[in-house]
Amino acid sequence: MKKEEISRLLHMPHPAAHHSFAHHDLSRMQLCGVDLDGAILRRADLSRSDLSHAHLRGAHLEHADLSGANLSDADLSGAYLRGANLTHAYLKGVNLEGADLRDADLTGVNLSGVDLSPQQQAIVAHFAI
Repeated sequence: MKKEEISRLLHMPHPAAHHSFAHHDLSRMQLCGVDLDGAILRRADLSRSDLSHAHLRGAHLEHADLSGANLSDADLSGAYLRGANLTHAYLKGVNLEGADLRDADLTGVNLSGVDLSPQQQAIVAHFAI
């Protein structure tokens, strides 16, 4: 599937309900505010994409490449980010409540404005930030 087709699908209401985007190249895409709740994005390349204000609740992002992505103010609550590459991602104001970040690479991540209350600290305690 070409990037233009993927972009069109991702901007439809509730695209995650009908398609899997696992292993797809979604790098450098403008996905600001898209609804990807529950989306299957395992091993997808989302590097340098703009996912600001995106809805990714419960999304499956295991081993996805989110390096350099803009995830500011995105909702990643309950998302599965195990083994994801988040190096140098911009996470200002992101909601990580209940997200699984085990083995994720958070090198150089901007976490300003992220709730790291005791409940949240358990999520990121396994990583060197």
